[in-house]
Amino acid sequence: MAEDDGSRPEISESGVADASELESISSQAAYDTFLPDAKAIEPGFVEECCADVALTYQCAVRGVESVLGNGAAVVGRLPSVNVVELSMLPRLAQGLACAALQVDRELEVGSFGKQFERAQELRRKLRKAADALAEARLLPDADVDEVWLRGKYDVLEDCLALVALFRRNEARIAGRSPVVTSDLVEAEQLVGTLRVMLGQQGVESEGASLSLVKAVEIRDRFWTLLSQRYDVLWRCGAWLYGHAVEDRVPPLPVRPALVGKARIGLVERVAMQPVSEQRRLLSPPPLMPVAASPSSRVPSSANPSSSSPVRDSTRHLHDLQRELERKARFLVRIGVISPQS
Repeated sequence: MAEDDGSRPEISESGVADASELESISSQAAYDTFLPDAKAIEPGFVEECCADVALTYQCAVRGVESVLGNGAAVVGRLPSVNVVELSMLPRLAQGLACAALQVDRELEVGSFGKQFERAQELRRKLRKAADALAEARLLPDADVDEVWLRGKYDVLEDCLALVALFRRNEARIAGRSPVVTSDLVEAEQLVGTLRVMLGQQGVESEGASLSLVKAVEIRDRFWTLLSQRYDVLWRCGAWLYGHAVEDRVPPLPVRPALVGKARIGLVERVAMQPVSEQRRLLSPPPLMPVAASPSSRVPSSANPSSSSPVRDSTRHLHDLQRELERKARFLVRIGVISPQS
């Protein structure tokens, strides 16, 4: 992929980049390798893929090189860290690209693809609006719980559940929601049409329509698997580089989450911050003393008196001890080791 010249590749509503870019990085072998792990994810943990997959691949390559290139031996000694899994993240991103291409191909088949894509757009609009209303506590507690804790994966079921939620609270949220009655009517009609095409009342039938639904599910499962493992890579990068982790392990290029979740403690205070701000708030303090500038580290041949003084060995040992203590506190904070260890 060419270097970024300021013109980002266009991302479709499903979040994937141009098909030609996906073709250049996708791998059927990688898809087959990670498919069992993707299928093993519990349905309630599956996240919708809202990322530029081509840029995700670049992030994975860069992050793995930064964390495992020079620190594989150190990271390998951390508890509950599988270095082999982390090293395979670029391959997993290639499998995700293959899954995203399958979705694109299915969308091109027949009229079902366009209608299903429109249903996804409406679902996103309804869920974002519901999440904002729940955040502002403009819904009853039961409906707030439904928005945050019962975000269904199935697109059609979720559309109907959201339509019902908005109809129940029509008087309460009048004039406070971007969702209008025509959106609800369109969503209901689309769901009805798509269910007929899939088979009455959700009975499975062979054909392109069912293939698209399955392809979307597999793509989202691949994305979820990659996101979970990349989070571990980021934590390892934070352990190695502290606040400089953003430069070594860049955040995945995702849009804001479409499904709200319960927020507690620190997560509640951080959730509304930009991704970069969240990383700064949650990352540990620097783990190593600040490196001296090149001018102070390298004596000048022209002016020997400008060289930096030799560090006292006792002070150096104290610095190392504080370093280890900071690392230990960070591992306790992220749950890798227990406070009693």
